[in-house]
Amino acid sequence: MSRTEATAVDSAVCEIYQALIDDCANARRQWNERRAEISELGLRGKGIDNELLGLQARFAKSYAMVRNHVCDCGSCQLASGVDDASRHEGDAPVLTEFHASFVSGSRFSHV
Repeated sequence: MSRTEATAVDSAVCEIYQALIDDCANARRQWNERRAEISELGLRGKGIDNELLGLQARFAKSYAMVRNHVCDCGSCQLASGVDDASRHEGDAPVLTEFHASFVSGSRFSHV
């Protein structure tokens, strides 16, 4: 592979991955906004608890889908430099930037 081809692969973003990232960011935003609203208004009760659990579950599912996609998509592995050997050692190198962007900028950093 030439240097130009390698650069093109590195800069390419898998469309599915980008859609999953966008969905995950949206789920996180909705969960954080609703938690803040509930906290500010002092809302309590089983219905509120269930609503927050649903929003949290949506975020967790979308995050898991991103993580699984990175492990299973050859294009994403090429773009991130992950090969089959490192795939089995965990996803930390691939997801570090993604995770940091979701947690560090959050008003509620313990998501």
